[in-house]
Amino acid sequence: MRRLKQVFAILILIALALGAYAAYTYFNHGKVVQGKAIIYLIKATPTDFQLVPVEREIEGVVSPAQAVQALLDGPLPDEDLSASVPSSAKLLSLEIRDTLATVNFSSEIVSDFTGGSLMEAYLVEAIVNTLTEFTDIEKVQILVDGLVVESIGGHILTLQPLQRRD
Repeated sequence: MRRLKQVFAILILIALALGAYAAYTYFNHGKVVQGKAIIYLIKATPTDFQLVPVEREIEGVVSPAQAVQALLDGPLPDEDLSASVPSSAKLLSLEIRDTLATVNFSSEIVSDFTGGSLMEAYLVEAIVNTLTEFTDIEKVQILVDGLVVESIGGHILTLQPLQRRD
C-alpha cells in the first residue's frame, strides 16, 4: 500500500510538472498575446511612407508561421495601409533553431517586388520585426526557394541573419 502511494505521488508530480510546462509554453510563446499577432505594414503619409505595427486576430495559440502568413495576407480591406511583402509570395517553410528563425519564401517575393530601396528596407524590416515579436527569436535568415539570396530587390543585403533595429 505504501508503494502504491509513492507511485501515485510521483504520477501527480509528473502531471503537475507537465501541466506547468504546458502553461508556460502556452502563455510565454512570444511577445504576442494568445490570439493576436503583430505584423508590419506600410502606411502612406502626405510626404512619406512608414512601417507600422498592426495587430491581427489569430485562432488559437499564435505561431511564427501564422504571423508570417498574416503578413503575407497584407492589409484588411477596411485598412488604409499597403502590403509590405508581395501578396503573391508564399511561405514555404519556417524553422527556429536556438534564437534564429529561417524563413523560406517562394520566388515571387523577388519577382513580384516592385519597390525601390525604401520599400525593400520596409519589406525586410517587416519580416524581421514580425518574427522578432516572438521572444524566442532574435535573428532572421531570409531564404528564397531554399537558398540564401544577396537581396530581394538589389538594395538590402540578406546574406546573413538579420536582427531587429529598434
